[in-house]
Amino acid sequence: MIADQLKTVASKAIAGRIFAMNRSGWESHAQEWVSQKGWKVRLDPTDNGSGVLEHDPATGIELIIKPYYDNAIDPPEALFVEIHYPPGKAPKFTAEFKSDLEYEARRNLGPEYSVSAAYATSPSFVEIELIIKKADQ
Repeated sequence: MIADQLKTVASKAIAGRIFAMNRSGWESHAQEWVSQKGWKVRLDPTDNGSGVLEHDPATGIELIIKPYYDNAIDPPEALFVEIHYPPGKAPKFTAEFKSDLEYEARRNLGPEYSVSAAYATSPSFVEIELIIKKADQ
């Protein structure tokens, strides 16, 4: 499941489209966001660009897409793609899993992008995150 969700968002076409938008372009695009899986969608506005949250009520899993804008004029500095799992539902985040996830994302995105994966936990969810940047940044 995680690989499929992250591959969809971490595709070269989607990342290229998001990295081509300034903040107001993203905000307009985010308002029109439709989940490809039919999940519930809501926006999480921030000063650095709204996040789009897709929530699957059946599993409790959330997919979050958050570009980070330093200002209103330039494209985003980074794109954060997160999956939040209910406790006990996330895949085991091993060194091999991290390496495979980063490799697959780099393969999908191409050499124009750098990718790193991160893992975090809280009492309410487990987060697996891809951090995508333009390679020249």
